[in-house]
Amino acid sequence: MASQSNPIIDISKEILLQANVLSECLQRHSITVPKDLAPGSVSQLWTTEVQEIHVLRSTIMSLTKRLDNLLEGPHGILHEYVSVNWEHGALYALLEWKVFPSIPLDGTPIHASQLAGITGLPSAKLLRLCRLVATAGILNEPAEGCFAHTAISEELVKDEGFRSWVGFQLFETRVASAHLSDSLLESRDFWGDDGSAFKHAWGVPMYAWHKLHPEKGARFAQAMESVSQSLDPGDGMIIDHLARFAASEPSKIKLMVIEVAGNGAFCRRIASFFPFIQFEVQNPSLEVLEQGESLLGAELRNSVRFRRRDTFAMRNTEEIELEKLGSNEFVRTSFLIRNTLWCMKDSEVTRLLQTFVPVLQSDAGASLLICDLVSPAWATFEPHLERIYRRRDVTLMTMHNAKQRTAKEWTDLFLGAHPQYQVRLRHQLRSLDCPA
Repeated sequence: MASQSNPIIDISKEILLQANVLSECLQRHSITVPKDLAPGSVSQLWTTEVQEIHVLRSTIMSLTKRLDNLLEGPHGILHEYVSVNWEHGALYALLEWKVFPSIPLDGTPIHASQLAGITGLPSAKLLRLCRLVATAGILNEPAEGCFAHTAISEELVKDEGFRSWVGFQLFETRVASAHLSDSLLESRDFWGDDGSAFKHAWGVPMYAWHKLHPEKGARFAQAMESVSQSLDPGDGMIIDHLARFAASEPSKIKLMVIEVAGNGAFCRRIASFFPFIQFEVQNPSLEVLEQGESLLGAELRNSVRFRRRDTFAMRNTEEIELEKLGSNEFVRTSFLIRNTLWCMKDSEVTRLLQTFVPVLQSDAGASLLICDLVSPAWATFEPHLERIYRRRDVTLMTMHNAKQRTAKEWTDLFLGAHPQYQVRLRHQLRSLDCPA
């Protein structure tokens, strides 16, 4: 009689098999893996874009999650799922009281009583906060009551932008999410910040609340800047697109990139890498333009300019010719819309897309490049990755009463704006690259 299969053994064997394959792949790419997460630990395993490594990591993580679930069972899974709220509260308290930068970066442990004297927190309470956070590996407690950095807490000290993002997630979004259920009684439809859980929690929409609390607004701005440069590959996809243009076009052809409803941060960041590109930042807000221009270094003033313009005003060929600054070289125009359409109603998106039609019809070299969020089709990814996207779906609903559109919904919007739009979709985990 054949023995019954044991799923715990089967999954464990598959994890070992895939781990061996990953190990061989890492060796081929000369990538080493740290033994632990001690301060200073780095590895390309965490950052590489090699597709084979990415797939293997995803497969192993999915398998380990399946094994965890089998070992924990329903009660254990739910208990762990909801109990992290207390850990998040502890981590936020340590961030707000600047505990992490008070711990020596050289790896020397510091006793909780000494840490309390530096931060002003009561020693007994600080001990409990640090000890809980240490169980997640964020801090290390090498001796009773003594705490030292790990690579994780070190990251929170050294990367100010990422620390701001973590703080935003632990405060604004955590409070807003507690009001999601009640907000559904007030607004059954998407779109409009008045129907958001954030407004239900704080009394005003998120951007208005940040204006009322400038210290939190500054943190949010810093957090978003950090995300755009590290976590979200959308900007990288735009840069790759511009680099492909540079490689494929004759040197006499220049490119003008017009960022619609921009603030200048992205153009400032990449202008020095693309001397063949003239950037123009358009925004209806004079305040946004003046702030963006004030941050522009002298070396970029000939490459990046700012212009006040109604976002929904129709664009025409004559206007674009004027924007080319009378250049004697042949200039192609590429309109750029970054992370703007996700919070617009369908009717507003359609109206904006229609403003580009006259130029795109009359100038075969012109293009429209859109970088925005896409909700992937069901079962596209392994469950642990699927969770990230579904979490973002609910994040937008909670914070702005908005939704991530699917690839089909984006395509339908373009074709609904004008039947001659030709849509090319390029996906890289979190972004939509949509030249027309």
